[in-house]
Amino acid sequence: MSNLSRRKFLMTAGATTATALLINSCGGSKTTSTSSESSPAPAANTGSADAPEVTTAKLGFIALTDCAPLIIAKEKGFFEKYGMKDVEVKKQTSWATTRDNLELGSEKGGIDGAHILTPMPYLMTAGKITKSPIPMYILARLNTDGQGISLSNEYLDLKLGPKAPALKVKVDAKKQVAKNFSAL
Repeated sequence: MSNLSRRKFLMTAGATTATALLINSCGGSKTTSTSSESSPAPAANTGSADAPEVTTAKLGFIALTDCAPLIIAKEKGFFEKYGMKDVEVKKQTSWATTRDNLELGSEKGGIDGAHILTPMPYLMTAGKITKSPIPMYILARLNTDGQGISLSNEYLDLKLGPKAPALKVKVDAKKQVAKNFSAL
């Protein structure tokens, strides 16, 4: 019997590509793109060791908690900070849609990369789930043990459920204490 449950499989695989794209995009390339096209293309060397190869990308994600690093990177401006000026983060409706959009590529209305289940890039590279083999790379794995929201034992007495108004009150009180402390 395998130790790999469906949940573990999904959690292990879900966010790999998003982090891979972040690491690849923010890495130490020596070229940068001046193209205004949506698909990445090699560009002339500008001499900056930290400039990314491309400045544009369309990245897909499935709305699960393990896509958070991709969403946060976009919202906090990390792509722009590291030279990726034109990154779009696009919600995908299913894993099959994500696969199909990766197969299309951004030049044909699809996406350049995605937060995706781990075996899919392997299967796409082998051509097992696409019309023909498509080279794919997994540069990082975001999640191997699942998602969860953990709280300190300090909140154990609150008997929390899906809606947690008591937690909000307690957290707001802690924020106020911290705010008062920092004002000193």
